[in-house]
Amino acid sequence: MTRTEAIAIITTKLASFDDEQVSTLADIAQDMDAEANWPVRQLSPRELSLLEQSKADFAAGRSTSLEEGFAQIDARLAERAAQTSTS
Repeated sequence: MTRTEAIAIITTKLASFDDEQVSTLADIAQDMDAEANWPVRQLSPRELSLLEQSKADFAAGRSTSLEEGFAQIDARLAERAAQTSTS
């Protein structure tokens, strides 16, 4: 959908909106504009260190596939469930 098409749809639909819907749409537009103008925060030294460590891991081939990640998470959840049921 092009920008022109999107504006046309909004303009057409706007005429049928009640006051609450128009107000909600205006709130959404203002929130989107405010979010776009927020400054990006600076990363902490710890976050920068972790980012560099991640880059080094990827460069060295130390990474996990999606399937491996899911398997690790499933194993940890199973361990926690076993610990909870025996407690």
